[in-house]
Amino acid sequence: MSRPPTSFGSSVGAGRSDPVVEEPPPPGQAPVVAAALAIGLLLLGVQLWLLTIALDLFLAGRGGDLWLIALLSGLIFLGGLVVLWLLRRRPRLRRPGGAEAPFARGAWGHPPSEGA
Repeated sequence: MSRPPTSFGSSVGAGRSDPVVEEPPPPGQAPVVAAALAIGLLLLGVQLWLLTIALDLFLAGRGGDLWLIALLSGLIFLGGLVVLWLLRRRPRLRRPGGAEAPFARGAWGHPPSEGA
């Protein structure tokens, strides 16, 4: 009792273009994402360390000292949210026009000839 294979490749999203998928990523985005991932992993390690200290203080009966650790952990969490917000921003690229355009000059920095 086997089913015939179904092919979804030709029907899913056929005829529909998604501008977000087709738009290339901005130049230099990969190193920024890698740096943000490294910072995020570092902050996650710091939060786990703070959780360990907080549990140790709580089990030792010094629960009054936990507020500072909770505040520090909350600030780290807010920093992570800021990094996420920065990564989701789309940079606004200024498109040069007129004489500023990169192809407004011909070979060797001279204006392009009209006859060519």
